[in-house]
Amino acid sequence: MDNINALFQLHRDHVASAPTLAQRKEHLRALWSSILNHEEALIDALHDDLGKPRVEVHLHEIYPIKTEIKFALKHLRGWMAPRATSTPLAMIGTRSFIHAEPKGQVLVISPWNFPVMLTLRPLVSALAAGNRVVVKPSEHTPQTAQVLQRIVKDALPESTAAVVLGGPEVSAKLTTLPFQHICFTGGTQIGKLVMRAAADNLASLTLELGGKSPAIVDKTAHVGDASRRLAWGKCLNNGQVCIAPDYLVVDDAVADDLIQQLSKRISAMYGGTDGQHEMMSPHRSKMVNDHHFQRVVGLIEDAINQGATCVHGGTWDAEERRIAPTLLDGCRPDMKVMQEEIFGPVLPILRYKSREERDALLAHHPHPLALYIFSQDSQNIDELMRSTRAGTTGINEVIVQVAQPELPFGGIQNSGMGRTGGLSGFRQFSNERSVVAQRSRFNILPLTFPPFNRRSLWLVRTVQKWL
Repeated sequence: MDNINALFQLHRDHVASAPTLAQRKEHLRALWSSILNHEEALIDALHDDLGKPRVEVHLHEIYPIKTEIKFALKHLRGWMAPRATSTPLAMIGTRSFIHAEPKGQVLVISPWNFPVMLTLRPLVSALAAGNRVVVKPSEHTPQTAQVLQRIVKDALPESTAAVVLGGPEVSAKLTTLPFQHICFTGGTQIGKLVMRAAADNLASLTLELGGKSPAIVDKTAHVGDASRRLAWGKCLNNGQVCIAPDYLVVDDAVADDLIQQLSKRISAMYGGTDGQHEMMSPHRSKMVNDHHFQRVVGLIEDAINQGATCVHGGTWDAEERRIAPTLLDGCRPDMKVMQEEIFGPVLPILRYKSREERDALLAHHPHPLALYIFSQDSQNIDELMRSTRAGTTGINEVIVQVAQPELPFGGIQNSGMGRTGGLSGFRQFSNERSVVAQRSRFNILPLTFPPFNRRSLWLVRTVQKWL
């Protein structure tokens, strides 16, 4: 652990020297150049770790980083500029503004499901804000973590950013150090441990967690369109997506049609003439390790034993760590598959016949990271938006909200806190210093200083009444 302490001290020695606009832009350009130089290595590593298809790597790992860097480069000058505020009458003679300055030393702990995008996107925000950054990628994708270490090392001086490899003991050590800000992406239980560790140093936090993200389909929904998006969103990265539709709450009037359409769409995406083709399709990734494979298989088996019906898929291969896309009809809130985040290619289906029944099903879980509404009824959409809370929401869409750089991304309570991406990410990694500056020595403020007299009382009453 000595190297961790030395790295932390190196960053501490440089933290007082905030990078200029030109230096920050150069850091971002160098990072993107290094990503391109290591592109083939990333593709190979992600295939080794997760079985990710090449196209998915480009679309969902590399391209989002290009978008994030381009967006930051375009807007960074404006983000860094002092933001002027209005001056109240009682403070005439002063001017006020907000100055964004680096928080200082930042720790980024990233997950394994999108180990490139979810590691480098917060790094982009932290660099744009001018911080010194230590990055700890997941040990569950070791090949990708090693490539990420080379990317950052080739792009940036160690005094600016560095990647530290290792397991949970390294993360635990890092979180004991007095960073000014910690950005953690992962499970809710580990997020609570990170939050407790951050409290010891009063470090601010960005937590991107998870939870069970519902997809609601009412009887007015366009079933064919909904099935295309739901099938893609559930099967993307083999279901190992924090904002994947975790379970489906569907009006009984359209449930049979939706299930049939979902099944057809899954088969069309993965060349399914039988479950074996869909399970072993080269267009799908695999489960990250044996533990997660066995956990998801256990959820399927438990649901079926508890009375759910497998209407699609339900096959798996332990040696290859592959599970066919699986639809489970007739699920209930008390089933194990409805008690924890699935993080796999399994979609439990719960039917409802009334709004009250629908709302009761949704109420079983805390506020999710994402909530999806499929409906053509604007009143129903508005009612669901008013009656639910979620970090993000897609209306007749899934997943794509994370790809919009103008939108902040993050959760609420159990699904996280803070926001990443674009301007929100820059602000999250910045200290917004409030500044009031004297414009003229001759203003009314000295009239409020002691000793107090009748004029002081008259002035206070006037300000209180009229200003």
